Amino acid sequence: MLTVRDLTVIAGGAKILDGVSFNASQGEIVGILGPNGSGKSTLIRTILGLAARRSGKVIYNSQDVSSSLSPKYRARLFSYVPQNCAQNSLYTVLECVVMGRYPYLRRFERYSAKDFETALTSLNRVGLSGFENRIISTLSGGEAARVACARAIAQDAPVILMDEPTSTLDPKHSIGMTSLIRELANEGRLIILSLHDINLAINHTGRLVLLKSGRVYGQTRSRMIDEIVLGGLYDIPWEIWSAGGREKLVAIPGEI
Repeated sequence: MLTVRDLTVIAGGAKILDGVSFNASQGEIVGILGPNGSGKSTLIRTILGLAARRSGKVIYNSQDVSSSLSPKYRARLFSYVPQNCAQNSLYTVLECVVMGRYPYLRRFERYSAKDFETALTSLNRVGLSGFENRIISTLSGGEAARVACARAIAQDAPVILMDEPTSTLDPKHSIGMTSLIRELANEGRLIILSLHDINLAINHTGRLVLLKSGRVYGQTRSRMIDEIVLGGLYDIPWEIWSAGGREKLVAIPGEI
């Protein structure tokens, strides 16, 4: 169980998060929705310990992980797929992905054959087999995002936080990413991801945390969200339609 309790973050005199609270359990896919500037990325970075909180706590399995933890220990609990993946690196794809195994190395220990095998398996899961020797700087944005996802998988942390993981992907690879996220959750991982794709959120997550102006606007089962809630969250009208024999929902923004 992950508990986020009354998180408040102030930066540059502005309150970026204001008392944000929610719970999440292993095996869940939790989507974070909200307009630009609502605090989605800051929330993810604060859970990871990458953004300084003014107050509040992050608790994982009864342990307060918002207090000081060694980077290696924290990396055994949380892995991260950032929104903007560095593409100026001169590392190869395989070197980048095997870095996900670093939290498990002892001092001066080198990556083992098993670590490299784990990295190769992770690359296969994101559809990048054969990319092992490519230099990161030669990849497209979408390919770099999938490398970051492979590294997070190789890290084998029970909680994976993703910041807009499909924003740079084409439709085919976006579908592949959502399928992979579902597989990871079925394996027992907790997945928390920020999204701008409303249709992905309502069809492929289990629960939504809605942020607006740094506060929790609401929480709902993903398929229970309605036009009124979406309209209030984004300040524009919405229509939600059933498709595929009611198996899928399609959300369409209306005219302002």
